[in-house]
Amino acid sequence: MQFGGIWGGALRARAAGLDQWLGVVLLATLVLLAFGLFLPAIKISSFFFVSRELSLFDSVFSFLDAGNFFIFLVTLVFTILFPAFKIVTGLVLWHADDISGTPARALLTGLAAVSKWSMLDVFMIALVVLVIDGRLLTGADIEAGAIVFSISVLTSTWAVRRLSVLANREEPAEGG
Repeated sequence: MQFGGIWGGALRARAAGLDQWLGVVLLATLVLLAFGLFLPAIKISSFFFVSRELSLFDSVFSFLDAGNFFIFLVTLVFTILFPAFKIVTGLVLWHADDISGTPARALLTGLAAVSKWSMLDVFMIALVVLVIDGRLLTGADIEAGAIVFSISVLTSTWAVRRLSVLANREEPAEGG
């Protein structure tokens, strides 16, 4: 795969208006994702006024520590791996010199469809599981990490959807 330059390739050439900034938006969402995964996302308070803060990264691996391998695997895939894959794939395809092949278009269309149900839903499921499991019976507060993560998820979902639209748009005719 050849790359079209630092500002973008074939998809950038098709973009107009705000879509011309999709490469920058995806790069910013990658940074937000990293911060969102490692900043405190939830503050758990217990009966004895003891509280602890967990990042999303810590929360995912706490399932593994507790022996909940299936829940760990689901949250790992949809909270950490899939968002990173989606953003990096979007960046690679944004910079690709040629996206005329069916695989690139199909990949973007698939990512756009799957990203509608991914991280936020699974994160909410994980919180419900924690409540049912009895770990959050006293109280929990949402922290900055959850907000930054949510912004990253929503923005990357929008950006990948816009990339999919651009990839499936017919190329302008040569010569005007």
